[in-house]
Amino acid sequence: MSFLCENTGMEDSLVGGLIPKKIRFRDKDGDEGNDMVIDLRLEQTTSWKDRLVGQSSKFDGNGLEEEEDFGLLEGEIQKSIMNGIPSIEFSDRIHQILIRDMENIVILKFLGRNIGYSILQNKVYSLWKPSSPFHLMDIENRYFLAKFQNKLDCKKVLSRGSWIVFGQYLTI
Repeated sequence: MSFLCENTGMEDSLVGGLIPKKIRFRDKDGDEGNDMVIDLRLEQTTSWKDRLVGQSSKFDGNGLEEEEDFGLLEGEIQKSIMNGIPSIEFSDRIHQILIRDMENIVILKFLGRNIGYSILQNKVYSLWKPSSPFHLMDIENRYFLAKFQNKLDCKKVLSRGSWIVFGQYLTI
């Protein structure tokens, strides 16, 4: 077919018209200006698990308070096997750290039909109207954990009446 369009300038238009629109050949000069941009910033993101148990060691801009770093000292964790069952015992200091981190966490169970995470989060935000944001975590068997940053918000949720979402009870 090239001998029919030779030196007329129509060769490129005919070949271009025969190629499907989704497939185009790149210029023969190379593809200038199509360099891939790679973000080389090293930002560590905090996982939901770390946020929930309070192991975030820096302020992340989402209203989380800065947590102090702690290290495990020798003898604070005692591992043993009793009657073939592994046993782990913690020192009083570790118990206090665990209690302090779980002090403002409530367990939620939605009775009735299933509800999605984001729908539940939006609904409880509008019902509870917390003074500071809280973190909602979906755990197994349709249970959720809500970790409050403020003791007053946690007490308000626990002490106020029954919470009903879409005609179903939200047990706390």
